[in-house]
Amino acid sequence: MKNDNEIDKILSELKSETDEKPAESIKKNNHLSENFYKAAEKTVFDYEENGNAMEKPAKSKNKAVIAIVAVIAVIAVICGVYFGFFFDRGDDMPQTSDVSATEPVSQIPAAVLNPLTGETGYNKSALGKRPVSVVVDNASGARPQYNIDKADLIVEGEVEGGETRMLWFFSDMTNLPEQIGPTRSARPSFVEFSQFFDSVYVHFGGSHSKGDYIGGYEVIKNNNVDDIDGMSVSSCFRRTSDKTSPHNAALIGNKLVAAIEKKNYRTDIDENSFSALSFNEQVQPLSDTVCSNAAVKISSKTNTHKLTYNSLEQVYINQSDYKTPVSFTNVIVMYANSKYIDKSNYKGSGKTETYLNYDFTNGSGKLISYGTAVDFTWNVTNGKLSFKDANGNDLKLNPGKSWIALASANNGGTVTLS
Repeated sequence: MKNDNEIDKILSELKSETDEKPAESIKKNNHLSENFYKAAEKTVFDYEENGNAMEKPAKSKNKAVIAIVAVIAVIAVICGVYFGFFFDRGDDMPQTSDVSATEPVSQIPAAVLNPLTGETGYNKSALGKRPVSVVVDNASGARPQYNIDKADLIVEGEVEGGETRMLWFFSDMTNLPEQIGPTRSARPSFVEFSQFFDSVYVHFGGSHSKGDYIGGYEVIKNNNVDDIDGMSVSSCFRRTSDKTSPHNAALIGNKLVAAIEKKNYRTDIDENSFSALSFNEQVQPLSDTVCSNAAVKISSKTNTHKLTYNSLEQVYINQSDYKTPVSFTNVIVMYANSKYIDKSNYKGSGKTETYLNYDFTNGSGKLISYGTAVDFTWNVTNGKLSFKDANGNDLKLNPGKSWIALASANNGGTVTLS
């Protein structure tokens, strides 16, 4: 019968195919599968069609069943040969690869890091762009400040009368808080520090030169600093109602970029002027020196900042100095020589105002992070600030926000660990 002949042909081909060597069988497996499927399908179809019309001999039924089993068997044989050949071969078998040697191997894209915090999830379009630095008031009437927890890096130093002022850095000028501040006037040392990171300097007013004192405005002009001054640019500042003047001038975050563009300032970073910070990939201990608490005095005239380590959140928290809790991954005490300079007849009052300026050349410091502390040195070369460890390598900060205390090395700046 026709069906019997086709079944015999299938069985004969199965035997000849499975007798071949694995490699030969693999080469022909596509052909084998195709023949078996076609023949088996036709045989079963004929059997079912004719079986409804007439009774088929037992021999034909058996052979039809055998054909189906044969098809299943040969598929199993082919799979077994294939996987056995490719996955169970000895070390002497030639190695193969699914990727062509000419195809480029896809690389996992590098994480986009915030250049001032070392944290992931940073706005890729902000890479290579200038940060902004904002002078922020720290007088009693200014606290709590607006969005102090949103700054990437905070620098705090003495200005005059035992008062401190802050410089807040934001890496991405396109993603600022709704309002920042209260903003205050420019001081020479803060102008200079802002330039270590090639930032656009934002302030509200500034000191003027008189006698031996060089004012903030004059430093901005002499150093050709790109600045936004709230005294002359009103579009991105507002007076708030919850504080009184002069502690109520706030920067409007989403309007700063327009003001910078109107000034036609450069927005791309000048790598020759940007002090790149180094970070560990993950938060980790710095040394064997334990530090659960840190007490920092910026000078003998200033109040003491007290920070306590929270091991759960891996940050140091200042609970009350700003009338709101503020936390930092890194506490950086940077010792710098300072100089008090008198300015007589301040604002025509007949009184003398004593300012403090820092000397940014070189010095020592202490980095506190992850419940530990380590000493470091710093220097400024060609306008760039660098931190070095005991071996002269770049000091590694832990990823996260940092607070830099400009401790007066020769006027009572101290840090006490416990």
